[in-house]
Amino acid sequence: MEQTAERIQLQRITERSASDGRRKRVFLVCFFLGILLGTIIGNLGLLETSQDTDGWVYEKVWDKGISRLGFGNVAVPNSTWRLQPGSMEKFLYIGKQRMGEGLAIWLFSLTVCAVPIFWILAVYLGFSLGWVVVCYTAKLGLLGLAGFFLSCFPQWLLYLPAWYLFIWQGLNPPARLRVVPSLLALGLFCLGAGVEAYWNPIFLRLLS
Repeated sequence: MEQTAERIQLQRITERSASDGRRKRVFLVCFFLGILLGTIIGNLGLLETSQDTDGWVYEKVWDKGISRLGFGNVAVPNSTWRLQPGSMEKFLYIGKQRMGEGLAIWLFSLTVCAVPIFWILAVYLGFSLGWVVVCYTAKLGLLGLAGFFLSCFPQWLLYLPAWYLFIWQGLNPPARLRVVPSLLALGLFCLGAGVEAYWNPIFLRLLS
């Protein structure tokens, strides 16, 4: 009887591990599919966007000329607001945006349909990444790749582990409140907002 119980338990662990692997593989497939779609649509110019006088995609927020692409985590070279030195106003705005994203993802991870939601989110993230890179390279050529990475540095060193924690929660049902990972991820979003507000302009000036 004990051996039978051990075999059943081992079989359940194996099935659970295989199921976790499938969810993660589907997430990665959705992410790369999103990158492909974003790249194709960006190159074909099928996505309607607003443009400034130089033809660069932008969205004005608070009438300060903040340039946003995709999730708003990158800034275009001619974004004067993002090039300005860090300030409390900038930190509060970016922090509000990032914490809002983090709280939304956290709530999604607590739902019973978290896994398909995160698969859809993977497509959106991949699409945003592919489309933004196309916009940068269309504007700056090969230097656009360097411009893209500079626009994300160094805040994404904090955002990436925060996103990983939320994605890990969403792809590992059953949905339940995981206090420590959630607070850690939100803390990383908050720190990333500070880095984005005060340090990122230093790197953005390299593009100007």
